[in-house]
Amino acid sequence: MLVGRVLNTEVNMNEIVYIRLLNEGVLVYRPVPAMRVTSDVYVVGGADIYDPEDETWEFPPGAHVVVQKRAIESGGEAVLIATGNA
Repeated sequence: MLVGRVLNTEVNMNEIVYIRLLNEGVLVYRPVPAMRVTSDVYVVGGADIYDPEDETWEFPPGAHVVVQKRAIESGGEAVLIATGNA
């Protein structure tokens, strides 16, 4: 038995990555918890908030994504945007 080992990866989801929502008619992002793997690769969390019947995420929970820091609003603060699969 491994004492103190964290098996639930959701516990380590300490950053926010913005995931594009598909089929919305306009450009929309969902802020989702994520865990950094490297400087530009993250694992998408959010299994507890993901409802595929309600919205379609470009990258589902568990996906490894490449991120870029950019503003999603004109003049807005730069955030981490998922841009592709890692």
